[in-house]
Amino acid sequence: MKKIFGMLSLVLILILGACNTEKDSSSEGTNGTNAEKVYELNVGNIQPSTHHYVYNVYEPWTEFVEKETNGRVKVNVFHGGTLGKATSAFEDTRGGIADLGAVISTYYYDSIFFPYTIGNLPFAFPDSTIGGEIMTKFGEKYAVDAIEEEVHYLGGSFVTDPYNLFSQKPVRKIEDIKGLKMRVQGKSDVPLVEAWGGVPVSIPLDETYEALQKGTLDTAFYSTIGVLGHKYYEVAPYVMKMGTTVTPVIPIMNKDYYESLPEDLQKMFDEVLGPKLAELFSETHKKELEKAYGELDKLIEGKGEIIELVPEEEAKFKVSAKTLWDEWVKEANAKGYPGDQMMEDFKDMLLEAGLKLPF
Repeated sequence: MKKIFGMLSLVLILILGACNTEKDSSSEGTNGTNAEKVYELNVGNIQPSTHHYVYNVYEPWTEFVEKETNGRVKVNVFHGGTLGKATSAFEDTRGGIADLGAVISTYYYDSIFFPYTIGNLPFAFPDSTIGGEIMTKFGEKYAVDAIEEEVHYLGGSFVTDPYNLFSQKPVRKIEDIKGLKMRVQGKSDVPLVEAWGGVPVSIPLDETYEALQKGTLDTAFYSTIGVLGHKYYEVAPYVMKMGTTVTPVIPIMNKDYYESLPEDLQKMFDEVLGPKLAELFSETHKKELEKAYGELDKLIEGKGEIIELVPEEEAKFKVSAKTLWDEWVKEANAKGYPGDQMMEDFKDMLLEAGLKLPF
């Protein structure tokens, strides 16, 4: 009897052990990771908490991520450059200060992000939607392989709405630019400013308001939408409406963070979450633009004005900027890129999108 009881006890222990093993397995993900684990994603946003990036991009994207991952990824967005400045977004993300950041290509002219600076050439794009589509395609052909060696590419890029010129005094013709101290974001802006007779001054985005206020700058190019958050119109109330350039931006993720994720979440970021972030960025620049002009017009009433260039003057600005396209090719070749082929591909992409070449 004791022998039988002992055998039954052994069988019971084996059954319970099997049940526990099955329970433990059921709590794991498809590749052996705990499906209940929550991965916190710290996102660096250089813009203030009132900026349209917050309510049109980061807040809906946070909800989208948490919903799509069933709460397995929790997004924490740090505004106002808390996790680093615009000029150090790549280094801060690569080093893990932020898990996700956005690289402004013009701050990284002499880096692996150089190919994206072709999108900053004057008069290339009329709006952010087409610009984002083309720069994503172009970047994936010429830049992503190098980027992926340092950080993780999130499956898309975007461009800002075309920049206008904000100045302390009205600018109605190219001669009005002569001698003015003009903010440049990076090396790619310098030839344009010099071609117009201005004096290029390199100042970080978050120091621009004070520079305009103190007279260190006379003018600054910036997104008409973005300027509402930074309030440059308070110290530079004259707006030359021309849509000169856009700025390509590339969202990136820290490589260690990406590799710490289960395979199913990695795939989700690559195929759904990353492209969705770029899409939201493009959409916000499009949807906010007309509203921004209306609001800006009210804010500068009695202090400045929105200036529409006459066609003859606009043509002068464009003609003087043509050499920048040729110089970009020379610079690309000097850096070891196939500059001539890159420019040919870029122009083909513009034409395929139904755009006219500016020159």
